Amino acid sequence: MGAAGAFRPKQCVGLRWALSLGVVVSLFALAAAPVAASAGANITGGGMTGDMTRFALAVHNGSGHFECLMPGVMTVEATVTSATATGMTATFSGMAFVTFAKGNGPRTIAVPFTASAVAGGPGVGQEDLKILGMDFPGTVVHGQISIGT
Repeated sequence: MGAAGAFRPKQCVGLRWALSLGVVVSLFALAAAPVAASAGANITGGGMTGDMTRFALAVHNGSGHFECLMPGVMTVEATVTSATATGMTATFSGMAFVTFAKGNGPRTIAVPFTASAVAGGPGVGQEDLKILGMDFPGTVVHGQISIGT
């Protein structure tokens, strides 16, 4: 085994001790870091509007996802990067991938969007998507939208 091999166990123990100490110090530093307050609204729910548009919302602390399927027109898969709520109404925005139905334009494009939602179930809840210079409002006929902060 030679002289170099005789020192390996001591080096491994020292290295393990240093790594363990580093992990413990890192955990203490994380525990001592201040916790940030909520950065935005919480918007959840899904369902269908009167024009057969299907939607889903999963936004927490101002970011998340929004999906909308308009049969025969397009599908919108969006990443929400900003959301605010005032009472029962929320507005949110971000970037979306729009996939057009066959014959309605280019296959898929990425575009910015804005939208709003009103909390509630059938006849009360509302969603309004503004994208590509068009406005797609709808009242919930099946499902529910919940809004909180």
